[in-house]
Amino acid sequence: MRRTALILGAVALAAVVAVLLVLVLRDPTRPEPAPGPSPSATAPADLTTVLSTGFDDPEEGVAGWEPLGDGVEVARSEDVPHAGSGSLLVTGRTEPWHGAQVDVTGMISPGVEHTVSAWARLGQGGGEDTGADRSGEVRLTLQRTGDDEQFWHLATARVTADGWTALTGTVDLPADTADGEWRLYLESTGTLADLRLDDVQVARPTPPVQTDIASLADATDIPIGTAVAEQDLTGRPAELLLRHFDQLTAENAMKPAVVQPAEGEFDFAPMDAILDFAVAHGLTVHGHTLVWHKSTPEWFFTAPDGRPLTDSPADQQLLRDRMRTHMQAIADHLAERYGTDQPVSSWDVVNEPLDPTSSDGLRHSPWYDVLGPDYIAQAFTTAREVFGPDITLYLNDYDTDAPDRRRGLVSLLTSLQSAGVPIDAVGHQMHLRLGSSVERVAATLDAVAALGLRQAVTELDVALTASDQHLDSVSTDQLTEQGDLVRQLVEVFVAHDPEFLSVWGLYDTRSWLRSWPRERPLESPLLFDDDLQAKPAYQGFLAGLTAG
Repeated sequence: MRRTALILGAVALAAVVAVLLVLVLRDPTRPEPAPGPSPSATAPADLTTVLSTGFDDPEEGVAGWEPLGDGVEVARSEDVPHAGSGSLLVTGRTEPWHGAQVDVTGMISPGVEHTVSAWARLGQGGGEDTGADRSGEVRLTLQRTGDDEQFWHLATARVTADGWTALTGTVDLPADTADGEWRLYLESTGTLADLRLDDVQVARPTPPVQTDIASLADATDIPIGTAVAEQDLTGRPAELLLRHFDQLTAENAMKPAVVQPAEGEFDFAPMDAILDFAVAHGLTVHGHTLVWHKSTPEWFFTAPDGRPLTDSPADQQLLRDRMRTHMQAIADHLAERYGTDQPVSSWDVVNEPLDPTSSDGLRHSPWYDVLGPDYIAQAFTTAREVFGPDITLYLNDYDTDAPDRRRGLVSLLTSLQSAGVPIDAVGHQMHLRLGSSVERVAATLDAVAALGLRQAVTELDVALTASDQHLDSVSTDQLTEQGDLVRQLVEVFVAHDPEFLSVWGLYDTRSWLRSWPRERPLESPLLFDDDLQAKPAYQGFLAGLTAG
């Protein structure tokens, strides 16, 4: 799936965290804000993570972070990350207040205490004497803009260029700060060195998970899934997850860029955190994903001498070998760590291969450029050989309800079947919005069913607006309409005997649409709201499951 720039969830924030950034450009002469309050006694189980950014997925890039100050640049860097495969690098600083900022409007709740944490270090360069600064003080600040601008310094620490320093703080926001926009930003107090930032989290208390409503998973024999990250596996989000879902999809942790950021360097820790949780609670896992242009590291397509791979026989064999090595390493790890308890029952083998604007209906990605259209068949054949006959192999794509993409999908599937390619099922992402046609969805499901393939809904969400529209507020009418559309969709899904139904996120704050294709802080496409409470969309989903 595409993602998500800001990852949200629930977690008990540990005492290991460092610098968070965000803000609107500041005048260095303005008054200093009051310091934040002392650490809170809020129980970790009561906290919900509303922002979590690790910069590990190349698709997410800088995950909504922006430069703070003229001439400043921010970029995802794979050098010296604190954890995972990436961090944020801030360069071009000519004033101490120059840094990085992120919009947290819609995540901040006046009247409650928030915990903010991150990791920071100095980069290599910056200042009048490039590379001279090896130590300096950085500061994490929360700003509310508007008629009565306010600032809260959350944490200050001395960091170095030689290692990461944790920064964490809490702030109990007054109840009268509802208006305006919110920015979180990182700056320094003196040094002009480059800055690095990683593993940023913001958490706040939420109400208890509702126990007087029906469990979605218990209402049907169809597996009900959701996309998760590690922050969803503790506290109240975990309670919500275990109450309503019996299948998981790793939002980012099983993508190639996370699992093997450099050739031969495998990082299974993010994956294992999710799989361990699944095993402990008897949940199944849908693997996402093995071959996807947006989350395949550049080294896959680069020869040992640094040149881009071509379609020469030698380069094609190198890429096929890398594909197999990646899949085999995952299979070996799953067998070694979990044995017969291995929870992954299916995989998105090839993700988003369609492009109806191309002459053959296929996306001409680097996979295609080197291996040609046969890369899809080769991926499925390799996956079958590596993962065995009992794993369901999916081709997964978005907008499959659109007539042009439907035609391309059916054409591709027909050719794969004719060639004897071991494809088992089709995953329909189903990123929809108000006004989407239920009839078009049904037509696509009918077309794939006619081919004898199994189907699943892999990434369902229903946005309130189109991606180019601005949402100033969310009305009851919009939420009611959303709930009715979800009911109709689920009824159609159920009528086509799906392998599973999965939504793309636990609750609205966790949605990738909050930051794609731009900041959309009020977008509310999921079944549960920012406080983890059931919406009309939940009622519609439940009604659709039980309509028959």
